[in-house]
Amino acid sequence: MLNMLDLSKFFKAYDLRGTTPELDWKVYYLAGQALVTEIMIPEELELSINVWHDTRLTSEKFYKAFITGLLSKGCTVIPCGLGSTDMMYAYTIKKNISGAIITASHNPKDDNGLKIVKKYPQMLGLSTGLDKIRDYVIAYYDSIDIDEKKIRNIINSTQAKKETIEFLTNVCNQIGDIHNINIPKDYKVVVDAANGMGTLIFLLLQAQYPKIKWIPLYCNLDGNFPNHPADPINPENLKDLQSEVLKTKANLGIAFDGDADRAFFVDEKGELINGENLIAVFARELVRKVKTDNLDFNPASVYVVSYSRALADTVLMEGGAAIASKQGHTYVKDLMKKYNAIYGGEASGHHYFGQFGYMDSGILACNLILKTLFNNNIAASELCKYYQDKYFMSGEQNIKAPVGKDMKMISQRVKRKYSDGVINEMDGITVFYPEYKFTIRGSNTEPLFRINVETKIKNDIINPDKILQELKSIILE
Repeated sequence: MLNMLDLSKFFKAYDLRGTTPELDWKVYYLAGQALVTEIMIPEELELSINVWHDTRLTSEKFYKAFITGLLSKGCTVIPCGLGSTDMMYAYTIKKNISGAIITASHNPKDDNGLKIVKKYPQMLGLSTGLDKIRDYVIAYYDSIDIDEKKIRNIINSTQAKKETIEFLTNVCNQIGDIHNINIPKDYKVVVDAANGMGTLIFLLLQAQYPKIKWIPLYCNLDGNFPNHPADPINPENLKDLQSEVLKTKANLGIAFDGDADRAFFVDEKGELINGENLIAVFARELVRKVKTDNLDFNPASVYVVSYSRALADTVLMEGGAAIASKQGHTYVKDLMKKYNAIYGGEASGHHYFGQFGYMDSGILACNLILKTLFNNNIAASELCKYYQDKYFMSGEQNIKAPVGKDMKMISQRVKRKYSDGVINEMDGITVFYPEYKFTIRGSNTEPLFRINVETKIKNDIINPDKILQELKSIILE
C-alpha cells in the first residue's frame, strides 16, 4: 500500500509523473475528481475539459480512470483519444476551456504522467493548484469509492479531433505561410518519431508539404518504444536520425519527444542544430513577421536568462524587446502573455508562439524552420552560422552538489570573486562582462549545479573552458 510520502512524489513542479505499477489508476480517478472540486468549481472555471492520451501501454487505462473521476463530479468531458500535447493545446485554445493529456513526455516507457492546462496558457503546477489535487489524492486514496471494474468505457469524439487538426493546420499556415513557399525540388526530410506521438505529427507534415519527400523513421505507434527512448535531448537517441540523414542524403532531420511538443533538428551533415542559436533565429523571424504582417503582438521574445546572448542581441537589433525569464515553461508562458510577445524559446526544444496562445508546439517549430530555410534559400547547416561564428558556448555542464553547499553559498562566493561584473540573480546567479557571461543555477530536480559559459571572443585569456574550470573550483573547493 502506498503511503503519504509515496503519493506525494508523483506531483512535480508542473505536472504529475511517476512509474507504473506504483502509479496506478486510483491516482488518476482521484485527480479527475479533485480537478473539479478543488480547482474548477472554486475558481469558477467552465466545467468543461478536453482530454487526450499518448501511446504508452498504460495511458488508455489511466485516461478512462481520469475521465471517470471528472464525470463523477459533474464535469463535461470531450474525450479525444490519442494525440500529442500540442493537439490538446490546440483544442484548449480553440474552445477556451481546460485541457489535459495523460503522458510522461520523454520519460522511460514504464513511466506515465498527467499534464493539465487550467486556462491557457496557465499550466497546473504545485504553485497554481496541483498541490490541492495532491492533497485530495492523499486524503482519499485508501477509501476510494469505486473499484476498477466500474471505470467507464469511453467513446472518443471524432469531431473534436477533426476540429483540432483543422485549427492546428490553420495556425501552421499562419506561422509557416506554406502556400507561398517555393519548395526546392527533391527536398528530403527524415522524421524520427521514436514510436511516440510524433507519428501523428509526421502525418500532418506530410499533408501540409506534399512536395517534400518525407522519410519516416520509427513512425509507428508503439508504447514499448522498441528502437530508442523518446528523449531526443540525449545525444544517444539522435544517432539513428543522424545516420539516416546521411544515408539518404536528406536536407533536414527532425526528432520529436514522446508527446511531440518538442522538436530537435539535424542538418544535412548529420549535426544537431544548436538549440540556443535556433531560438535566436526563430525570434528574429517572428519579430520581423510582427512588423511586416502588422500582427497584433509586440515584437518581443522571451528567453531564459542563463542562455546565450544571441537571442537578446538579435531581437534588439531588429528593434524588438528581449525579455529575460527563469528556466521553465510556466515562467516563459506567463511573461509572453504579460507582454503579448510573439515568441518564447528554450534550448531544450520548447518553442512558444504568441499565435498559438503562448503555448509550445513541435509541429509549429517544424513549420517555422522549413519556412526560414526555404525563404532564405539556405542549407540547414547555414541556418545558425552567424551565431556559431560570434558566440562561443561551453554547453551546460552539471556538477554534483558537494555536501553542505547550496545555491546561496555558491552565489556569495561568485559575487565576491566577480564583483566587478553585472550580476543578475533571477535564476541562480548570472554574471555579465562585455566579452563573456556565465550562469550557475541549482537544478530543480536533482542535487546538481548547472553551469553555462559564453564568450563573444575566444583566446587564451577569454576562453569558455578556462572560465568553466574557475567556476567548478568555486563549487568544489
